[in-house]
Amino acid sequence: MGNAKNAGKTTVLNSIVSHSQKPLIITSIGLDGEAIDQVTFLEKPQIDVRINDIVVSAKDTLKAFEASYEIIEETQMFTAVGPIVICKITKPGKVLVAGPSLVDDMQVLVDRLMDQYDHRILIDGAFFRQSFAKVSDASIFVVGANDSVDMELTIDHAYYAYKKLVLSKIKKEYHVFNHVENIAVLEHNHIKVLNYDSILGNVDRLFNEINDNTKAVYFPKTLTDEFVSKWTSTYHKLNFDIVVKSGVHIQLNQTNLKNIFKMDHDIFVINPIEVCGVCINPYSPRGYTYDPIEFKKVLSKKLKRDVINVKEDDASE
Repeated sequence: MGNAKNAGKTTVLNSIVSHSQKPLIITSIGLDGEAIDQVTFLEKPQIDVRINDIVVSAKDTLKAFEASYEIIEETQMFTAVGPIVICKITKPGKVLVAGPSLVDDMQVLVDRLMDQYDHRILIDGAFFRQSFAKVSDASIFVVGANDSVDMELTIDHAYYAYKKLVLSKIKKEYHVFNHVENIAVLEHNHIKVLNYDSILGNVDRLFNEINDNTKAVYFPKTLTDEFVSKWTSTYHKLNFDIVVKSGVHIQLNQTNLKNIFKMDHDIFVINPIEVCGVCINPYSPRGYTYDPIEFKKVLSKKLKRDVINVKEDDASE
């Protein structure tokens, strides 16, 4: 997944493909909402594949393949650009991949592929569709310069996005939320399940249920700007923990994202996301470039982990 549009996700995927010793299965998340010609797919980045790799894509994308292929199976899963088909590559080259655009469809597809093949599956992600991270065993976070001409601002944005992705799994006392479908409030050892599952339109109702004895509030759906703004401006003295299904359920603007991490509470997730790697792309298609060494150094220090520039670093990394 990326920190911005055109972050460099496909470049990272191509690097992984080129260094893999075994055949891979490659698919992607729909068309990423791009306004592209659905015949030529000119604006969608191309993926380099090898003999015996398997590509899972919408049938209409096949006309743009440079690689030769054999259709193994035509599934009953449909997209705006045709049914999803499973292809085996018979001659290396470039392909354009547009897989399922719904999380549930991708989960069904991944489960099916895992049953049928002993291949590692790579999903080319999307900036606006980070909810797909929960389908994967692990994710790679790509931080690209296209977020902002200001490198420090890009790093700041990436830092808070990363914090959201690597939230800790719920502690034992919050396991009471595991099978709850609605918003719920925990006070001491008593859980109060409310009669609505979304905070949209229910912010005031929820705050009427929260008091000084509240230990945690569980949100089964998206945590919203309206809730966080009201909490930080009006009810900031109420210190309770937040529990969400996963970090991708936190969809906040930069101000609220920063504020919620600065408050005196913890945020936990039921389904943690493993970020197995962080990669950088110091080049923006808008025509500017960061100093790649400085970008890597500063971001690595900020995130407290190694980051990789797939264009310049040694393949062994």
